[in-house]
Amino acid sequence: MSAGASSPWQQRGYAALLAVPAVVALWLVRPELAAVRETFTQPGPLAILVLFAAARHLPIRSVEPAVLGTVTTAPTFVLALFLVAPPDVALAGIAVGAAIPRRTGGPCQVARWATEFGHAVLLGLVTGALLVRFGLGAPSWSLVSTWWLLGTVLLVGAAVYLPDILLRAGAAAAVTRAPLLVLLRQDRGAFEPRIHLLLVAWAPIVVLLAEQALVLLPVLLVAVIALGWAARATSVSEHEAYHDPLTGLANRRALEQRLDHLTATAKLDHRFAVLLMDLDRFKEVNDQLGHHVGDELLGEVGHRLADLSGIEVAARIGGDEFAFLVRGEHDYDDLTDLANRLVGEVSRPYVVADVRLSIGASIGVARFPDHGLDASHLLRRADAAMYAAKRSGVPVGFAALSERAPVPGRLSLLGELDLAMQRGQLRLDHQPKVAIGSGEVVGVEALLRWHHPEHGIVPPGDFITTVEHTELIAPLTRHVLRTACEDRARWVVAGIEVPIAVNISTRDLQDTRFPGDLAELLEDGGLPPEQLTLEITETALQVDPERAARVVAELCELGVRLAIDDFGTGYSSLAVLRHLQVSELKLDRSFVLGMEEDGAGVAVVRSIVQLAHALGLEVVAEGVEQETSLEELRRIGCDTVQGFLLSRPLPPHLVAPWVRARRLERGTALGDAGATAPTEPPSEEAVAATAGDARSLLRRVDRRGKARLPLTRAG
Repeated sequence: MSAGASSPWQQRGYAALLAVPAVVALWLVRPELAAVRETFTQPGPLAILVLFAAARHLPIRSVEPAVLGTVTTAPTFVLALFLVAPPDVALAGIAVGAAIPRRTGGPCQVARWATEFGHAVLLGLVTGALLVRFGLGAPSWSLVSTWWLLGTVLLVGAAVYLPDILLRAGAAAAVTRAPLLVLLRQDRGAFEPRIHLLLVAWAPIVVLLAEQALVLLPVLLVAVIALGWAARATSVSEHEAYHDPLTGLANRRALEQRLDHLTATAKLDHRFAVLLMDLDRFKEVNDQLGHHVGDELLGEVGHRLADLSGIEVAARIGGDEFAFLVRGEHDYDDLTDLANRLVGEVSRPYVVADVRLSIGASIGVARFPDHGLDASHLLRRADAAMYAAKRSGVPVGFAALSERAPVPGRLSLLGELDLAMQRGQLRLDHQPKVAIGSGEVVGVEALLRWHHPEHGIVPPGDFITTVEHTELIAPLTRHVLRTACEDRARWVVAGIEVPIAVNISTRDLQDTRFPGDLAELLEDGGLPPEQLTLEITETALQVDPERAARVVAELCELGVRLAIDDFGTGYSSLAVLRHLQVSELKLDRSFVLGMEEDGAGVAVVRSIVQLAHALGLEVVAEGVEQETSLEELRRIGCDTVQGFLLSRPLPPHLVAPWVRARRLERGTALGDAGATAPTEPPSEEAVAATAGDARSLLRRVDRRGKARLPLTRAG
């Protein structure tokens, strides 16, 4: 059976297990009708009975989202009834008060009512028996001392607490199929013992007010009503704090708090599972029909998920993601059945705003302790399993046992990134680009390097990919562009003027503020727009093509050049590139490495070059490391090359001397086949004089109060 299929029957069975003995007990101790009438026609007992019935529906507070229930003032009035009425009469009154059903929704309402009725009657039976055992039945309690009365009442209350928790745990086990002992240990804080004893201690005071100070009875009623109002306000605020307003389900805070509690108290032989679900095609609903329809759809999804049994916590944790907590010894087949049932429930058609909608879902499953020992780890593993299932086209995926938790190194680096920009730890190296026909240096590409004080040089791959998914990418791109402007200004001072290329991310191309920010950076840095090339990837054009086209159009109006980086790794069409006014196409290094050894590879590169030229695009080949590759690219007709064969990335202060040395070599071998031969970087001493001249000119300040270099044209 699936994890949840048997739960309704278990609930009904447990309800019968409590309700039948309760009814039998009532029959065995049934009081005479005259005794009941005589007792409850008196104002005091009648008031206590009414207050007991009302108190069962007024929770004081919910200690935490748990399945054992909430604290009410009912224990106060249960004891008070036994102090003012004979045990059988008091038990009859408790049965009447407990028979009034609560206003609850969802499945198995009758079973829940029967469980609560049996629970109240059996606890009343235990309470009455204990009071009789201690000689405190009505009216003998008035003959003992106050301290004896209070002590005995507290003792009885403490004795009743244990069966109360046992009955609650049994009901929770029937719903969740979790082991009874696990529930008792993990959820013991859900019904606070100290609050229970405090409420029990009020029982004698209630009796005194009801029997000896009738004039204060309205005060007692007002106090209980006020308590109800306060409880209702507390309940509303707690519900808002722990529930999602759109779906009515628990929120991320409630789920994480519950998971933290379980993982902190569970032993490794106790098991529970976290299921994380992401809706398919929900974004299309928002984009095509509007967010108001998407919100209505989420509300309908929440209603369906709230009615499912076999799940302890169902939560919406953000956007179109939902998470579920399932407790108990469920094997993989059980969890797969439950996950498929969730997907099937969500996938049934909806009618929202008179539109028939159909969505799907993918679910990832992680189990404690197999896939993690804390809440964050379990959620991450379930999330990874869900996306793996989505990529594979299957509805359910399980976290792999061999996976490990993500190394926090990248996250800690992100925390240091802002400080690294302020302290100048992020610097640029520049790799020259050379025209394959003439050997002329036609530009450089700026490559980011992080000079970390503890970890040394951190490769871009260790942080760029992560940064691209955060808000840090915008300030990082601005920092790189500003640094590139400063580096090029120093080369201009040294008599070298070459275009510079900078990589930008997908998020930059979706940022409508980026063109304006770039214009300001170019003005501040003294860099003519036509001397800057922005390199973008193919995938950056595919995220939101319309917005990307608008941003690209503004960049083109600004005068900067655009290049497609790593061409061939995505799915761009050359027609789209032409439409976006791209000037340059950079052939990915995977096509270049070893191309001369593969006839098919050469044919592919030749086709790309010919088509690009037909559309008026220049072609740059990246990753050129072999002479044979260079010769093959020359025969094919490639325009520009860059790679280790020509030069490794150079620090800024070596770029101008390298270009100058390159031009000298070209002057002596112009037109020779070796025009694109490698050039060694100059020594540190060779650039000392140039650095001194640059420092003197860097002291000039523009109207914005920033260092500004004049663009003097050197021959």
